Amino acid sequence: MKAEFLKLHKKGVKPILIIDELQALDKVYIDNDRERLLIIALFNFFVAMTKESHLAHIIIASSDGYFLDTVYNDSRLKKTSRFYKVDYLGKEDVMEWLLNLEKYSKIKDYKLSSGDAEEIWETVGGSMWEIQEILSRLFEHPLDEVLTAYKKTMRATIAHYTEFDKNKVLLLEVVNKKEIVSGTDLEDLPIEVPALKELLRDMVKNNILYFDPTQAVYCPQGKSCRWGIRLFFEK
Repeated sequence: MKAEFLKLHKKGVKPILIIDELQALDKVYIDNDRERLLIIALFNFFVAMTKESHLAHIIIASSDGYFLDTVYNDSRLKKTSRFYKVDYLGKEDVMEWLLNLEKYSKIKDYKLSSGDAEEIWETVGGSMWEIQEILSRLFEHPLDEVLTAYKKTMRATIAHYTEFDKNKVLLLEVVNKKEIVSGTDLEDLPIEVPALKELLRDMVKNNILYFDPTQAVYCPQGKSCRWGIRLFFEK
């Protein structure tokens, strides 16, 4: 890779290398040597190619907040990198989309009112895939029916995830009450610290919770997941 960068550099080209879902390389070792993590060697290479040799720009992306936390808290990487949060669409963009379906989605069979668009926003927020899923169902069912069914599906997702696990229920009870949770909010839970950390990691990995490494806080993975948690605890 360095040789390719050098070739391009001689031509006056500074390439941009983009690597997505880099967490797939976590816990991978070089030559099965537990002291030599591939990811560390790779990041050392990235720093050498960018900040030291100035041969390329390198962008890495990950949907795993815990993995990013490892990167963010590495002092060498923090000083040589910039971190960006890539979030769902904002409300303004969602409303623009939903109120102009023919323009953006080539949908001519129906139009949404501002109230309809607001209901979709309140259910799934700016999650583009979920919005598209809602829109696809509207060809056959009314909006209220679609949104109610979607919320029930998210409740079932939470119920299935927490099945037979009291610790998961205890943790999500805190999330349900506070929505944005830090480590101090979880200190009184009757769960041993190692088990709690592993549980949080599992919830992030399974897209139940989102972890923001720059703020060290947890929250539901989007509005639909928030609905699922809320409905799960309703009596």
